Amino acid sequence: MEINWLAEVEKRKGDLLKDLEGLLRIASVKDLTTSTPEYPMGEKIGEALDYVLALAQNEGFTTKNLDGFAGFAEWGESEEYIGVLAHVDVVPAPGEWTTPPYEPTVREGKLYARGAIDDKGPGMAAFYALKILKDLGLPLKRKIRMIYGTDEESGMGCVKHYLDVEPEPTYGFSPDDVFPMVYAEKGQINVKLTLSGSEEEQHGTILVNFSSGDRGNMVPGQAAAEMKTNQPEELMNRFKTYCKEQALHGEVSKSDETITLTLYGTTVHGMEPQNGVNAGLECLHFLNTLSFAGRDQSFITFADNCLYRDPFGEKLGIQYSEDVLGPLTVNAGIFKYNHADGGTIQLNIRVPLNNDTQHTIEMITKKAETCHFTIADAQQFPTHYIPADQPMIKTLQSAYQSITGDEPTLVTSGGATYATLMKNAVAYGALFPGKVDSSHQIDEFIEIDDLIKATAIYAKALYDLSHL
Repeated sequence: MEINWLAEVEKRKGDLLKDLEGLLRIASVKDLTTSTPEYPMGEKIGEALDYVLALAQNEGFTTKNLDGFAGFAEWGESEEYIGVLAHVDVVPAPGEWTTPPYEPTVREGKLYARGAIDDKGPGMAAFYALKILKDLGLPLKRKIRMIYGTDEESGMGCVKHYLDVEPEPTYGFSPDDVFPMVYAEKGQINVKLTLSGSEEEQHGTILVNFSSGDRGNMVPGQAAAEMKTNQPEELMNRFKTYCKEQALHGEVSKSDETITLTLYGTTVHGMEPQNGVNAGLECLHFLNTLSFAGRDQSFITFADNCLYRDPFGEKLGIQYSEDVLGPLTVNAGIFKYNHADGGTIQLNIRVPLNNDTQHTIEMITKKAETCHFTIADAQQFPTHYIPADQPMIKTLQSAYQSITGDEPTLVTSGGATYATLMKNAVAYGALFPGKVDSSHQIDEFIEIDDLIKATAIYAKALYDLSHL
């Protein structure tokens, strides 16, 4: 039976957008202050998981909530299954948006909201793809399972929990990257560096507080430095001059005892830090032109000497590159410092194939020690690679080409998706070649025509994989 997959999606376009907009209205950012046994990642993420599982249940799918860490919706009867791995959590939405980030808005054929492309839109596309297979009554040799995670943006503990209690899929994909298909993904090293506070009494300029960034996998778009100084007017003038010379936007404010400098950068996904402007590092570079002492100076010196405008880790001595996945990258994603208590810097390092991660951590440790930092934590995720001649790869390529008519070229990615945790899974869409990737950025969006096309691709791909 020949099926016009695009036509089937068009019939359901209104419902798809309505259900997606409902999900986008949930500000599902990880918030452990609202964590409960039912909602381990916080109330709003729990609400988003409940939302998608309720949609699935209403459509007649079998659903299961796995202790609030993950959930799934499935259709079919076989023991083996095809897995689609999407996530309902999103990164924070700082900055000035054209319209509020959790009020979905359509402008010029684009749907704007936090999570539109990463990953609620693609996840809803895959859900509707499965719904089409069910609506059409198509026979499946392998059942298909939509797997929803809750912690993709900050550790992937959700899918690790899933794999503790459920078997891996026979084949799978994550709609959380680009088309035509990502067959190799960089691994990650997430390093948290700590610095103790100053015990000695200091005079002159003091860094009271410094903060920048919300997530390790985002380039910080704003930084704030609160200071005490004997020369407030001179400091403020120097900061204004620095911002002008560097073509940066900055603001200053003054209270009775302190001055606060605020500097703005450009937020992008942490997998490509070279494409953003790290507000934290730009601000600390300015602070390094001033005179501090003790731990204040240690915090500033390490950031400026070892991280400033160096997205490829040369100053840390960890630079590395290979032909498949390209260069190692370093994103300094979160800075927190208090004069009395000390501070932390969190690095999100993306590593290509065959990188010596132990050597990388050792080199960071040595550099950190020169400024009195220690490594408090270093989480690792392996690189992911599936040979291009694997039957699953060929099947997914064929589905893409049949819907788009375009050559299904294999690509690599600096991002890390749920696919990295599976033996036979890849990242598959939903961003099309040549399109702007707005994930993790202000005014995130998905093009509605692309959403429809992705749904058709996923429907055909799932049907074909079930018969592979």
